[in-house]
Amino acid sequence: MKDVINKRMIFLQQNFETRDDVLRVLIENALQNGLISEQKPFLQAVLDREANVPTAIGYQIAIPHGKSDAVKQPFIGFLQAKHDFRWTEGYEEEVKLIFLIGVPKANEQNIHLKFISRLSKKLLDDNFRMKLLESTDVEQVYQLLNSIY
Repeated sequence: MKDVINKRMIFLQQNFETRDDVLRVLIENALQNGLISEQKPFLQAVLDREANVPTAIGYQIAIPHGKSDAVKQPFIGFLQAKHDFRWTEGYEEEVKLIFLIGVPKANEQNIHLKFISRLSKKLLDDNFRMKLLESTDVEQVYQLLNSIY
């Protein structure tokens, strides 16, 4: 899984207040890191998924994800916000930890579903969750995320 979790896609202590701003930054970085070929189709896939059911899951966590032909290789981006913010208008759920998952449309492994399942179980561990919330070290977060697999 280490090839799916990229240190250049881990952002800590970021000052954001909207879902769209977070998605824009993570997707721009995915493009810069060669993980996607185009921003718009992947962003649309993520927003279409959000329109179906918002991806804020509790515990200050959101796991936006999308399948798109624009995704060159599966990836997971992580952003830790400085402050909680409302993920979706009309919903009370606030988030601070965001995991963006991108997979090619033809992905047969359903890596996003596996990661979401394993992450959800791991986040029940208060210690693990607190480390993600409080960490200021990219290497530590990288190791924590890789411990999920």
